[in-house]
Amino acid sequence: MRFTVAPDVFRLSPDFCVGVVVATGLDNEASSEAIRAELRQAAEHARASHSDQPLESAPSVIAWREALRSVGVDPDSHPSSVEALLRRAVRGEEMPTINKAVDLANLVSLRHEVPVGAHDLDRLRGDFQVRLSRESDVFTPLGHREAEPVPPGEVVYADDAEVRTRRWVWRLGDRAKVTASSRNVFFPIDGFRGRTEAQVRRATAELADLLSRHLDAQTVQGFVDAKNPVFDLPAWQPADVDPIERLLTRRVVEIFPGREELERVLRSGKKLRIYLGVDATSPIIHVGHAVQLQKLREFQDLGHKVILLIGDFTGRIGDPTDKSAARAQLTVEQVVENARTYREQAAKILDMESPTNPAEIRFNGDWWDSKTSRDMIEIAAYFTVQQMLQREMFQKRLAENKPIGLHEFLYPVLQGYDSVAMDVDAELGGTDQTFNMLAGRTLVRAMLNKEKFVITGPLLEGLDGRQMSKSYGNVIGVSDPPYEMYGKVMSLKDDLIVRYFELVTNVPESELERMSRELAAGTVNPMVLKKELAADLVTRFHGPEAAREAAERFQREVQRREVPAEMP
Repeated sequence: MRFTVAPDVFRLSPDFCVGVVVATGLDNEASSEAIRAELRQAAEHARASHSDQPLESAPSVIAWREALRSVGVDPDSHPSSVEALLRRAVRGEEMPTINKAVDLANLVSLRHEVPVGAHDLDRLRGDFQVRLSRESDVFTPLGHREAEPVPPGEVVYADDAEVRTRRWVWRLGDRAKVTASSRNVFFPIDGFRGRTEAQVRRATAELADLLSRHLDAQTVQGFVDAKNPVFDLPAWQPADVDPIERLLTRRVVEIFPGREELERVLRSGKKLRIYLGVDATSPIIHVGHAVQLQKLREFQDLGHKVILLIGDFTGRIGDPTDKSAARAQLTVEQVVENARTYREQAAKILDMESPTNPAEIRFNGDWWDSKTSRDMIEIAAYFTVQQMLQREMFQKRLAENKPIGLHEFLYPVLQGYDSVAMDVDAELGGTDQTFNMLAGRTLVRAMLNKEKFVITGPLLEGLDGRQMSKSYGNVIGVSDPPYEMYGKVMSLKDDLIVRYFELVTNVPESELERMSRELAAGTVNPMVLKKELAADLVTRFHGPEAAREAAERFQREVQRREVPAEMP
C-alpha cells in the first residue's frame, strides 16, 4: 500500500507537504486520564497564546485560509481542522475526547497548530492519496451510513473506495474513522514548505513518540512533498474484526441514549435482555424483517438473552406508523393464524435450539389480555396528548382533516409497556419504530428505574425501490420456495444490489466497497452480482443444494429460455 500526493495537487499548491506517522499494533481501548489531562493543558495553552489577537492572524491559520481559498473553498464555512480545533480552545470549550489515538492527534494538532488526521488502515481500500475528486466519487459523512456524491475538482483524501476527507483538511468521513477497536492507524500531518514545514516535522516526531509511549504502538515516520510524492507504507498485521464494533455499526442507524453508553455496557461484560417486536398482521416474515432478526442473532451469538415478541394483542389494533388512515382491526383468529408459522420462519435466523442460550418467543397478549382499565389509565398517564401529536403521520392527518383514532394514540403506550412487562435492557427495530420504542424507554425509566437502550436499523426497500409491502408484490419472504426466491432477487433494481448485500447478507465491508466501485465504473455486470446475492439468500434460508438447483433452473428457463421440465 502506498500514500501519494497527485501531481494535480502540487500544480495547485507546489509547497504542499505531508508528514506521515504509521502506527501499528496500538492499544486504543479503555481511556487515559493522562492523555486527557495533556489535551486540556494544550487547549489552555492555545487559548492563552491567542487571547491578545484574532485567530485569523495566526500564521498557521493564515496559511490554510489562503490555501483553501486558492482551491475554491470558503474557509469561513469550511475551515481547516486545525482552525476549528483552535477556535474551540479559544472559546474555552471542552475538548472532545474520542479515543486515545484521536485524542493524541488533537493534542499534537493544538500544540503545533497543524492539521492532523487519523484513518484506520484496516478500513482503507487500495492506495491512499491526496488528489482532486472525480465525477464518481462519494463520501460518507461522520455518523452517517449513506454516502453522498462529491463534486469533481475538490482536493480530497481518498482511497480506491471513496473519499475519506473532504475539502482538503476540513472533515474526515465515517468509513475509515478511528475507533476504540482500531489497531493500525495512518496519521497525515499537513503543511506547506517554507511556512509550516518545521511545525509539521516536529509534530510528526512528537506524535510518533506519544503513540509509542501511551499506546505501545510500533511507528514509522515519513515525509511527502513535490520532490518525494510517494510513501510506501510498511506491512502490518490486520486487526481482528471486533464483534462489538460490528454490532454497533452494521445495520445500525441510531442508538439511544447514545452509542458510547451502550458500548461501555457491552464491553463491561454485562449480558443484556434485548428484544425485537413483530406484529402478527401478516403470515409472512420477509427479508425486511430479517435485517433486524439478523441483528438480534448477533446479540444472541455474543451471549445476550434475545426475545422475539409477537404482537398478538397489538396486532389486532394495528400500528399507525406511516399510515394515512387507520388500519382495519384484525380478529383474534386472524392474528393467531398469521402468527402460527412465525417460529418456524424466525428459526431460519435465530437459534431456537441452543442448549445454553436459546432465543425466546413471547406474545404480548400474555399480559395485555389480563390488564384492567385502571392499569391502562395508570400507564397512559406517563404521556401527554402533545407528545402523541408530535408524530409526523398524525400531523399529516390533521393537516388533511383526516380522523385519528383514539386507539391509534394508545398504540405507542401498548408497545412501550411490552418493555416493562419483559424487564428488558434494550430493543431493536426499524427507524419507523423509533417513536414507539422511545415510548418504551420512557416507561422503563419511570416504572423500573433503569435505562433502556433503543437501537434503530435501516428499512429495506422492496424489489422495485418502493416501501416493502405484500400489496406491492415486491416482498421476498424468508419461506418463499427456493426458485421463487432466486427469481425475485434477479428482478431487483440495479441500484439496490449493494444495499441488499449490506443489509441482508454478511458480506464484508471490503466486498461491499468493491461492488460499489465496480458498479460505478461499469466494470461488472449487475446480473453477476444479483446471481451472487440470490445464491447467498437461497443458501441462507434453504441450503446450498437448493441454491444450486435454483441457479441451474434460472439458467435453463430464463437465460436459455428452455421449456420448464414440469410443463405438460
